[in-house]
Amino acid sequence: MTQRVYLHVGAPKSGTTYLQQILRTNRDRLEAAGVLVAGESHVELVHAAMVVRDDARLERLPARARGSWSRVVDQVRGWSGDSAVVSYELFAGASADQVRAALADLDGLEIHVVITARDFGRSVASAWQERLKFALTTPLEKWVPRPETAVRSEWGWRTMDPSGVAARWGADLAPERVHVVTAPREASSTELWHRFAEACGLSEVVVEFPDYRANTSLGVAAAELLRRVNEYADAPLDTNREQARWLRDLLAHDILAPLDDEPIGITESQYADATKRAEACRDAVTKAGYAVHGDLADLIPASSEARTPAQVEDSELVDVAVRALLRLVLRVREDTNAQRAAAAPAAPQPPSSLRAKGKNIVSGTLGRRVLAENQRLQRRLDAVEAQLAESRALQSRLAMVTDLVTELLVPPRTRNDATIERALRSYRQETL
Repeated sequence: MTQRVYLHVGAPKSGTTYLQQILRTNRDRLEAAGVLVAGESHVELVHAAMVVRDDARLERLPARARGSWSRVVDQVRGWSGDSAVVSYELFAGASADQVRAALADLDGLEIHVVITARDFGRSVASAWQERLKFALTTPLEKWVPRPETAVRSEWGWRTMDPSGVAARWGADLAPERVHVVTAPREASSTELWHRFAEACGLSEVVVEFPDYRANTSLGVAAAELLRRVNEYADAPLDTNREQARWLRDLLAHDILAPLDDEPIGITESQYADATKRAEACRDAVTKAGYAVHGDLADLIPASSEARTPAQVEDSELVDVAVRALLRLVLRVREDTNAQRAAAAPAAPQPPSSLRAKGKNIVSGTLGRRVLAENQRLQRRLDAVEAQLAESRALQSRLAMVTDLVTELLVPPRTRNDATIERALRSYRQETL
């Protein structure tokens, strides 16, 4: 029967994806050691966090999503081993009242809260980048993370500052049951896991380390390009689902991320603010007496020479844009070929009218000839219709690509006929 539950509640962009991959990869090993990795799927944990936070978006999801937290609690309570781990980063945003209600569902168990955190300066750049994937148009240099009091903010100080998360999630817990795990500044690929394992009582479990797939990050030029695209994308992509599908998954992750990996820097004023907040966080965590795994100095921003998006030259943006167009064209070709293969017609059958008439045709040479000719004509008609559909699709996509070059990807302040012509010429040379 479960005795202890470790709630890993955040923060976003603090190595949570890495830790969750290890937990899922080693689910069987951990269960053999008496540890449940709760949640049937990652989506179930996403929905469970939405339930805990009373997220209004649940109303637009299937009814099953609203029972996610209850199912996770039932899994924990029904486990036959000693402990369970629940890990999802956006539990961090819950209010004190929401936390109290969630912990009441686990009453009777020894509850531990685990919070991972990283360099505050890098957190600022990461949070801005994540907001870009949902149509943010504010330049990084003018962007300010939302404060602790912004209760619906998923990418602000409410979730990124572990002292605030700990105060809300640990208000009714003994300090030694609130664990702050710092992401090492320069570390081996396994150091963060070892710190996390220590916090969750897993140090004795020998785990397999999978090939780590990090959250997809954009380089500084690619991020600025996406921001400029967002200035035009608001009207056609005005819902979270549309933005997630087309801006985040397609454009940011699939197209732009592989083209640029230069780190994103922050301004001097952002650096100063992040440093001040990190020092206050360090003092608050120390004063509260929470269990620290790692070094709180890892939270203090390191000085960096990395460029900010405003320092990227327009010529660099055009270069990334042209290469992005090539990747888009190849992606469209790949998807089109796959769709054509999936939609390939089965062996054609004679039309129903001909089949009806065929009943009255005397069986023999004449009947066979009529059926054979009808089948040949039907195959030819299917082929012509497929060619027409492909032609229309290609024309539509070419028009879209040209619009992207002329309307989105040529920087506005340098846009003129000559600039557009050069961009189109470069695009043709690279792609055709």
